[in-house]
Amino acid sequence: MKEQIKNFIIENFMDGEGSIEDDESLFEANIIDSMGLIKLLVFIEKKFTIHIEIGEVTLDNFSTINDVEEMIKNKLQGQ
Repeated sequence: MKEQIKNFIIENFMDGEGSIEDDESLFEANIIDSMGLIKLLVFIEKKFTIHIEIGEVTLDNFSTINDVEEMIKNKLQGQ
């Protein structure tokens, strides 16, 4: 799961080049902006067949790849 998220971010926001640490802030590193977050949300909902509520779109859930993975796992366990 983590590799799928990471690969999506590298391909779509880093021109397919470079790397990103699992605990690196996606926003502070200027990898993702608000429009990029929407693109990431759509990817996650389609790829993992989950629905993310607007109240779940927080820095706690989307700051790092680790945070995104944890949020997805929690959603999948709650289904």
